[in-house]
Formats: sequence, structure tokens, C-alpha cells
Amino acid sequence: MGVVTTLQFFTLAVLAHLLSPSDFGLMGMVIVVIGFSQLFADMGISNAIIYHQDATREELSSLYWLNIAAGIVIFIIIYAATPLIISFFQEPQLKELLHLSAVIFLIVPFGQQFQVLLQKELQFNRLAKIDITGSFTNSVCAIGLAILGLGVFSLIWGQLAGASVRTLLLFYWGCKNRKPYLHFSLQDLKKYISFGLYQMGEKAINYFNSNLDYLLIGSLLGSKALGYYTLAYNLVLRPTNLINPVITRVAFPVFSKLQNDREKLKKGYLKILHFLSTINFPIMAGLAVAAPLLVPEVFGNQWLPSVILIQILTIVGLLRSTGNPVGSLLLSRGRADLGFKWNLALIITQIPGLYLGAKLGGTKGVAIAFAILTCIYSVFNYYILIRKMLGSCLHEYIASMWPALWKSSILVGVLSVLNLIQILSDILILIVQIICGIIVYIGLIAAFEKPLLSEIRNMIFGKEFSIKKSNMVKE
Repeated sequence: MGVVTTLQFFTLAVLAHLLSPSDFGLMGMVIVVIGFSQLFADMGISNAIIYHQDATREELSSLYWLNIAAGIVIFIIIYAATPLIISFFQEPQLKELLHLSAVIFLIVPFGQQFQVLLQKELQFNRLAKIDITGSFTNSVCAIGLAILGLGVFSLIWGQLAGASVRTLLLFYWGCKNRKPYLHFSLQDLKKYISFGLYQMGEKAINYFNSNLDYLLIGSLLGSKALGYYTLAYNLVLRPTNLINPVITRVAFPVFSKLQNDREKLKKGYLKILHFLSTINFPIMAGLAVAAPLLVPEVFGNQWLPSVILIQILTIVGLLRSTGNPVGSLLLSRGRADLGFKWNLALIITQIPGLYLGAKLGGTKGVAIAFAILTCIYSVFNYYILIRKMLGSCLHEYIASMWPALWKSSILVGVLSVLNLIQILSDILILIVQIICGIIVYIGLIAAFEKPLLSEIRNMIFGKEFSIKKSNMVKE
């Protein structure tokens, strides 16, 4: 995880100097479309395979060919829908970008099921190596092509190269260990489709909720404004999007095995919240304070409009980092329907909220509205979802995150004092902030929660992270 995070941050910094905000904005539009389409290509089957503990080789074979067929259908749909997408964003340049990006649906399905099986079998070391290799390929390709002047196309070719390498590695493992039969039967799909449809619906609405800001900024304010927002969003939400899946993809299969023991589920869930808040809270706090120096020194002065967006969106990043694990909890109890209804309710409030923000304050207005809505959702998340799944546990819920909150508050104070130093250059102050911030926060953990350090070290350096090994679920 640490390798992938560092690699992606480095790539983002380099590409920010080679590409324009408009290039990032165009890629943001493409990513929204492709990411949304990927949900339908998966059809919710991945999580259904993990949830059902008794999948046969015949069932897995049928599901494998279904995924490939779905990928082909999505590829065709994107081609057909391109004029509508161009009309929505009012960006004629999207035509070639979307057509090239759609090729990913002819690649990824060949390795998708094998990734799920590795996750189900808790082989996260192997998955980490595959992710690192794919990310490295993506970075090298994107940076190399950007240097050659391919602009936004360098980002898309990077994505395709990384996806191709990941798929090849997964396919190689799958053919050695779980090679699918030339077999397809609708009868094999019944129990997976019923679970998967709710899961697909929930993920589709959740994805739409998560990317509504991109859609509104892209359609109302244009690619340049979306470029500034994309950099801020990536810088703030990328750590969470990399860190949280490392934990939640372990949590889901383990929670599924404990789906009938509410007490163990509660202990495991609260332990995950404690761990994620310990990692994510200081990152968000540090970004909020360091953004005025970090952006111009690392990404360049052309990205200064992103600074205020980063500072606002750290509120979203902090709250989202603790909200993600509830998805694994719902799925482990077979309540994909509840997640679907929750996300459907969110979209009713999020559309007018973010639209109003965009109209009144542009990208800054969207970020503020996003932060306010996320605060409100976090409160209802406990009362509607968590309490329903685990019973009343508000005190324990808050207590699981409190240590990270007060430590991060001290971190903010220390970094703010360092900002007052006048005798050093901006880049030296930034370096001092990063080093001192790490030392202070690790020192606080060592003083008050020393056993947690080994768990964090294992996760950062890609060692096997097991819920049971880290006492997230006590037998």
C-alpha cells in the first residue's frame, strides 16, 4: 500500500507539471463515465462470490463468461452513448478519449474473477504485488507519453497499460489455480444475480453520489475548473481510496464468515474504525495545514486555485474514511438492499445541494456543499445503518475514533506553529513540516498505543494484514 501511494503521488506531481488543468479536467470527465460503466460490467457479481461460501467450479465458470459478455456489451454502449456524453459535458474532445478508454472493458473482465478469488482466500500479498506492478506500468507509460507531448491521451494509455498488466498477471494465476471451464448455465447464476442486482444498484447510486461533483463542475463550469477540482480531489481522496480498500477487502470476507455473530462483528467493525481513523485523520489534518506550501512547491503555481479546495475537501476525506467500512458490514449480513436504499436517499439531497453550491460559488461552492452534506450524512450513517446492524453502540463508536482525533488536533497545532517560521524558504518549511509531523504523530502513538505501530507498519509495507492477526475479531 505504501509503495502504491508513494508511486501515485509522485506520478500526480510529475504529470501536474507536464499537463494542463484542462487535460486533468477532460480525464476527470472520462473517469466518471468509465468508472460508472465498470459497475455494470461487474454486475455486483464480485461481492456475491465472496458472500456465498459454497461456489462450485461450474458456477464460477458461468460467472466468468458472464463478466466477459458484460464487458463487451458495456464497450458497445459507451460507443453508442458518446454523442450524448459529449452533449452533456459540451466537450467535443471527449469522442476519441471515450472510444479509447472503452477498450478497458475488453481487457479487465479476463482477470476480474481471479482478483475476487484471491481476495476471498485472503491472499493480499499476491494482490499487492500485482497492484504495484500495474501501478508502476501505468506511471511509466503515462509520464513517458506526457513527455512526448500526447497530453490527456497519455493518461488514458497509462490506464490501459496498467490494466493490461494487472489482467495478465491475474489471468496467469487463474489459469494455474482456478481455470474456468467452457461451461455456461443460467441456472448457475440465480443466487448470485439476486444478490448482485441490489449490490450493482447500490454501487451505481453510490458512485453517482460520489461523482456528482465532477458531473456538475464539468457540465456547468468547464474542463479547466474541473481540472483544479480533480487535482484537489485526487490529493485528498486518493489516500483514503488506497488505504481503506486494503482493510475493507479483508473485512468483507472475514465478516461474512462471522455474519451470524453480532458481538464479534461489532468488535471487528469498531477495531477497523479505530485503525482507519489512526491512519487517515493525520493525513487529512496535515494536508489542510500544508496545502498552501505543498501545491505551489510540488505541483506548480498554476495549481494555486486548488489550495482552498484541498482544505475544504479534507473534511470530506476525514469523514469518508470512517464511513467506507459500513459497506462491508452490510454485505456481510446480506443487506445489499439496505445499502441501495441508503444511497438512493442520499442522492435526493445531494443533487440539489451540490447544484446550489455550483451556482452560488463555483468549484469552491461545490466543495463547501459537499463538506456540509458529508457531515450530515455521517450522523445519519450511525443511526440508520450501523445501529441497525450492530445494535446501540454510540459511545463505543465515538471512542474508537477519539484517540486519532485528539492526536491529529495536536498535529495541526504543531504544523501551524511551523508555518510561522520566516527564516526558511517555503520548500524547507514544507520539508520540516512533513518530518516533524511524522515524528510527532508516531511519537504520540508510541506513547499511548504502541501495539498499533506494528499493524500500521505491516499495512504500509504491504505485509499480510489480517483482521484476526490484528485482533480485530477476537475469538
